[in-house]
Parts: sequence; structure tokens; C-alpha cells
Amino acid sequence: MTADELSAAVRRFVEETVLPHVDEWDRRDDLPDSALRRLVELGLPGAMVPTEYGGRGLTVADLVPAWRALSHGWISLTGAVNPTGLATALLVRHGTEDQRRRWLPLIGRGEALASFSITEPQAGSDLGRIETSARARDGGGLVLDGEKRWVAGGASSDVVFLMAEMEGSEKPSCVVLPADGRGGASWQVGELDKVGYRGVESAAYRFEEHESPGAEILGGHEAIGSGARQMLDALDVGRVNVACRALGIVDRCIECAVEECTTREVGDGLLGQHTHAQLRVGELIARRAGVEALTQKAAAAVDERSELARELSTSAKLVASDTAVWAVDAAARLAASRSYAAGDELARLRRDAPQTEIGEGANDALLLALAKPALDRQ
Repeated sequence: MTADELSAAVRRFVEETVLPHVDEWDRRDDLPDSALRRLVELGLPGAMVPTEYGGRGLTVADLVPAWRALSHGWISLTGAVNPTGLATALLVRHGTEDQRRRWLPLIGRGEALASFSITEPQAGSDLGRIETSARARDGGGLVLDGEKRWVAGGASSDVVFLMAEMEGSEKPSCVVLPADGRGGASWQVGELDKVGYRGVESAAYRFEEHESPGAEILGGHEAIGSGARQMLDALDVGRVNVACRALGIVDRCIECAVEECTTREVGDGLLGQHTHAQLRVGELIARRAGVEALTQKAAAAVDERSELARELSTSAKLVASDTAVWAVDAAARLAASRSYAAGDELARLRRDAPQTEIGEGANDALLLALAKPALDRQ
């Protein structure tokens, strides 16, 4: 299946399956197994696995239309496939050949899904405050202690890529942790409730002397202490994914606004005949075009491993997410009180859009990160 064919298949899935049921799924906080299976059948989670490992070898730029189309239906679906994409990027860019051969074929065939974990209760997005620890286990593997939060897909994934401080190193490492033993006394799992972005598992972990014979450092012993660099590198991919979530929300807001303008009667005519409504729809379209261009530019830079990839992917995520929150408000002003009804689509989008301002790095933290290099050059 080519990238164009994948995007077309995703659009059909969204129109035929997602949009008719998304309000019910959101209300139940449930991403149905049948929907997740369809994502796997389409090959979305492992789409970036290189062909030499049995995957499709699609690029980030190839996937932008599919991620955006999926988000047009529900950003939770796009979020559900994102951690496995991040894991693929980590393995391809930083894994040993043995690690690639162990995991990439499984991911490419849809037989393994992954989680990605940095956040901790006391640290948030601050990588310098990571406290989860790992040490070598007698006989091989690792022993883990600590807590993690907001692990997307963390209750059912087959492997977790998480940040931890390896004994003997002052810098954190990326641990590849198979799911064996999850849910037991030494690896406790809780589920975090959310206002929006529902349906996606958001797990909390507590490790207490958890022994994992299969756990290892991404990239092998030589990569101990390289976790921050590795995971930030993968987050370039994730931030484009989040920008696509935001774009999907903007797409849907424009549709809601146009429908409101062309069906709602105000005075002697339709709402869309009034100048203020036309201005609002025009601004939505113009701002979307800017976000779309920036997201595509960021995706190309990430694929090229350009020195601008970090700046562009971060900027795309920031601008897209802020635009999504603004777009919901703009569309809601046209819909007025109806947009505040519990079952209205704009009410759901009002809860979902702020997730894009938090996912893959809170926006204020990212703004500081963008500013620092520029200020340091002075």
C-alpha cells in the first residue's frame, strides 16, 4: 500500500466508522479493539519500519496526510499509533542491530505495539529531574525502581521505551523494557482519567525492585547516558504527529463552522450571509494553510535529519496546537450556546484541543527551548 493509498484508506475508515461513533467512544472513554485492529491492519503503527525489516518504509512526510485524516475523526486514534512510531524511530536511529532484528519485524507486521515514557510525577518535562533508576541484574537484564506517568498505551503495549538513570552514569539512558511482568507486585500499573483525549490508555507505573531479564539499554552498553539525546531525537517525529492531530481538529472546526453558516438562520437569512461570519471562516482557512505548510516543512526536515529538524518540528507543534485551541473557540462563537452542550462535537473538540498543547512537551517548556539557543548566541 502506497502512502496515497494509505491516506485514502484512512479517510474511508474515518468517514464510515469513526465519525458515526466517536461521540459514543469518547463518552465511554473507550477506543474499541475493533478500531485498534483496523489501525494495525492498515499498518499505521509500524508504517515507518524499513523494508529490510519487513516494513513499508514510509517517511514522516508520507504519513502526514494519514495522521491528519485520522485526527479529523478523533485525535485519540492518532495518539494511539504514535508511541509505536516513536519506538520505530528510536530503534532505527539508535538501536543495535540485534535490537532492530528483535523488534522491528514484529512492529512492522503489527504483532507488537510500543509505549514511550519520559514523564515522572516530580519531573514533568524536565529531563534533568528523572529519578527512575536501572541497574544491571545478575544473569542479565535490568532491575528498575521508580515511577512514570502518562504512558500512552502503557497498559497493553508489548514493549516500553523509557527514560531511566542507569547505575554508574550521571546522565539518563533509554531502557528497552519488554512487557513481561507488567501488572505484578514489582511493576504496578494504574490508569489515569482525563478530561479529553479519551480512549487512549494513559498509564501510571510504579517499579519496586522490578527484575526484567529481557530489559536492555537502547544502543547497548556504549549508549549508557545517551537517553536524553536519543529520546529527544525521536520526539521530532512525535511533534509532527501532534501537529497533525491539531491540523485534524482545525479541519473539523472549519467543517463545523461552514455547516453552521450554511444551515443556521439568523434574522432574514443564513448566518453565512453576515460579514462577521465570513471573516471568521476566512481566518480559519488562512491560519490552517499556514499550519499545513509549516507541518509539511517540519516533516521533510525530520526525514532528512536536518539540523533544523528540532526547531521546525517544535515550531510546527507549537503553532498547530495553539491554532487548534483558537479554531475551536472561533467555530464555537459561530455555534454559540449549542457548542456548550455536552454531546456537541465542538464541546468534545474543546476538551481534545488542549492535549496538543501538552503532548510531546508542554508548549511553554518548548518555547523556552526554542529561545535558549538564540539568546546564547548573543
